Amino acid sequence: MRSASMLSARTEKAILKSVLSRTISRYRNKQIIYSQGTTANTLFYVREGNVMLAIRSKGRQPAVITVLGAGDFFGQSCLAGVPLRMSTATAIGSCSILTIKKKEMMRILHADRVTANAFASYLLSVIKKYQEHLVNLLVNSTEQRLARALLQLAQSSRKGGLIPKISQEVLANMVGTTRSRTNFLMNQFRKRGFVRYNGGIKVHSSLRTMYLPR
Repeated sequence: MRSASMLSARTEKAILKSVLSRTISRYRNKQIIYSQGTTANTLFYVREGNVMLAIRSKGRQPAVITVLGAGDFFGQSCLAGVPLRMSTATAIGSCSILTIKKKEMMRILHADRVTANAFASYLLSVIKKYQEHLVNLLVNSTEQRLARALLQLAQSSRKGGLIPKISQEVLANMVGTTRSRTNFLMNQFRKRGFVRYNGGIKVHSSLRTMYLPR
């Protein structure tokens, strides 16, 4: 299942086909793709795997903004003239990432109005996703936040919903709690049959029913 923030398959194909200057790189687990404060003149497209975006500040734990999956762009703030990276992008598991130069992307968007409009809609959906994440941090319990994070990771996975190996420290940063609290909750989820470990984390649909009722 594709997340709401992803481009339509047609627009995604049109953009990638139009890119003339591009580089595809592979990143290993925990490898930094770019660091907060470095020059921003490219954007990136996730072909395979997951990428974590986090903001770091002196004396504090990193705050995870979001975790992206295959079909997502990141680093796109450079298109708005933002000169430096506002966060650090780190690979979760093995990733295949396409790098697109800012000038190249601007050329594509100026040349094709339909593609430009679709990309603008995509960016708006990304903003909506970030707003929902903020509300989640402010109003939901730790259990609900962890359940939501696990479900989102499973949804973005292209391995049958299997979440690649991810540390409990990363999960803790995603939901705004401690590693020990995350460990306790993951053990509770496992005992209740909501998750199981098998070369990764497999999330049962009952987790959504229990913690994210419609």
